[in-house]
Amino acid sequence: MSLESLQQKIGYEFKDKSLLNLAITHKSSNNFENNERLEFLGDSVLNSVISQYLFSKFPNEKEGLLTRMRSHLVKGETLTVIANEMNLSEYIKLSKGTANLSQNRKYSILEGAIESIIGAVLLDSNWEQANSFVLNLLQKELANIATNKEFRDSKTELQELIQSQKINLPKYQTIPSSEGFESSLEYKDNTFIAKGTSKRQAESSVAKKVLAFIKQKNV
Repeated sequence: MSLESLQQKIGYEFKDKSLLNLAITHKSSNNFENNERLEFLGDSVLNSVISQYLFSKFPNEKEGLLTRMRSHLVKGETLTVIANEMNLSEYIKLSKGTANLSQNRKYSILEGAIESIIGAVLLDSNWEQANSFVLNLLQKELANIATNKEFRDSKTELQELIQSQKINLPKYQTIPSSEGFESSLEYKDNTFIAKGTSKRQAESSVAKKVLAFIKQKNV
């Protein structure tokens, strides 16, 4: 797949094409020149742009809700959906071994590539253009954001619920597994286990299981 077609999909034409090429080069493909530093930069840009957008759009909302809204917008699942919509996996340069991983195992790679492209856009242009690029990239998600939605992640919701019960907070036991990570939680003599492609996803999934159990049993 050509860089020209990727530029059409992301809606930005690079002056320095080498930046885009670097943004889609995973460390498994090149251990010395890859997108890790761009990912670091892009993550910061993404959070700053979304923070400013939410601050301006919702002038009367408190910090807690704005933080949860931002987390919802910049989380890995959101970025992975965006990456899949543009078939980004077809452009990312991977080693043969990494390329053969299941699609679920590639989620963190897709998330990192999106952030790397954002970082590359900033270096190729300026803050104003990078800001516009991010807002355009997340335009569908931003259009659906509203203050009447619940933006607590499952881990936060579980922690708050257990705090209200005045018992010990949950302790996640998370280890690598063949599918990424496996996380377990104990709650009132019950053990819950869930898997995920990342540590965060595994812990979020097991928290959801505990929440479902609590709500079903009303305990």
